Amino acid sequence: MFSWFREKVTGSEGLEQMRAEFGQMLDAGRHVFDLSANALLGGTDVEVIRQDIFDTDERINQSERQIRRSLVVHATVHGSTSFPSCLVLMSVVKDAERVGDYAKNIFDLAELRSSELDDGLQTDLVQLKGRISQLMANCRMAFDTEDADQSRALIREAEQIEDHCDDRITQIIRSGKQVDSNAVCALSYRYFKRTASHVRNVLTSVVQPIDLLDYTDSEASSPSPEV
Repeated sequence: MFSWFREKVTGSEGLEQMRAEFGQMLDAGRHVFDLSANALLGGTDVEVIRQDIFDTDERINQSERQIRRSLVVHATVHGSTSFPSCLVLMSVVKDAERVGDYAKNIFDLAELRSSELDDGLQTDLVQLKGRISQLMANCRMAFDTEDADQSRALIREAEQIEDHCDDRITQIIRSGKQVDSNAVCALSYRYFKRTASHVRNVLTSVVQPIDLLDYTDSEASSPSPEV
């Protein structure tokens, strides 16, 4: 999908700059996710990382706005041939921005938590945090190299993470326990799931045409419901 970034055509330098800035958004998203999750699960003092969290999120937001402006200018100057890829990048920058938003949600949980988390769920969330952080690092590499096979493997990993989060949320709700830590765990799984979902959306840009952006191969092949 993104071979147009590497084509030696007029304006390619500006496109490479947009690609580089998007890569920095992905790196920043992983950084802020790691900080927030460590505060929630590892006891990092929230006051120590607060400024870094919000400064990084603001940089992500600024990058999103800059890339959008640059895309509009590029599409206006270089015509309709670049529209599909411009639309794809316009979409995935929103996914990168949403990762920062969910990291702030996780940080909020770290601030609000008033009791220890269930030991079993705490251990599971720590392991899940590591999986998601590695997923984000691998997403950056797959996007940079346009590696379709790696992207498909990472999409499957993201789907497994999403399913795992759903299973844990169902387990917590069905337990019937009215415990503050269980509410925090349920929200943690929800925010972890959404983080993985947005990373998956970015990965689909490597392997899917524009009309199937955000859809996996299995979802794209499912028959449309009858009207």
